[in-house]
Amino acid sequence: MCQKHQHRHSLFCILPPYILRSIAEHGNVDQRKMALKALVGDPTFRSLRLGPRLSSDVNRKIPSAFLVAGEKQRTIYSANYTQNLPGTSVRTEGSPDSGDIAVDEAYHYLGATYDFFWKVFNRNSIDDEGMPLNGTVHFGQDYANAFWDGQRMVFGDGDNELFNRFTISIDVIAHELTHGVTEDETQLLYSSQSGALNESISDVFGSLVKQYALNQTAEEADWLIGAGLFTDKVQ
Repeated sequence: MCQKHQHRHSLFCILPPYILRSIAEHGNVDQRKMALKALVGDPTFRSLRLGPRLSSDVNRKIPSAFLVAGEKQRTIYSANYTQNLPGTSVRTEGSPDSGDIAVDEAYHYLGATYDFFWKVFNRNSIDDEGMPLNGTVHFGQDYANAFWDGQRMVFGDGDNELFNRFTISIDVIAHELTHGVTEDETQLLYSSQSGALNESISDVFGSLVKQYALNQTAEEADWLIGAGLFTDKVQ
């Protein structure tokens, strides 16, 4: 979550505001700057949070009639350290690794999440109609969060002091994409108990996607969300 809004189309972030507020209050100068940047953002980001959401149909580049069930359609963009979305296309479906670890992690983990929902639940992407999975990496400068905005996944690179890049954890990506599934399937208000249920569903499916991708049993799975996000400096 990023903020609590009492409607369906919230901006869902992996780091809740209370963590960032605590860093802003108790961190060193650089940490406080990072946290405030993530909490407030520039005018472009604020307008994204408050503005109307585009539906997944508007965001599609390929008409659903031409999408084949079970075939992924991924596009990864780079914001090039700005907050302009979606950014520059840097990897499309079927293309080889780019050599940019954030680009390639986003590409592979979006695909792993699609595969889980398709192979386990016969669900064709987030909306069950083949919605392309888009992601933007290198969002902002030292931006410490990742979010699903109703159209795409967006990833910051972290500050490399407290937080690593936000593409590092497959369960983070699966968690955020599951918010899209929940939005598509339910009328849950993102507030109070229904908001907590929304987050819980994303936590569960985030862990399930990781377990499935790693071919683990329930006993082997760690059920930790965001392992690897913290740097070695965080004890």
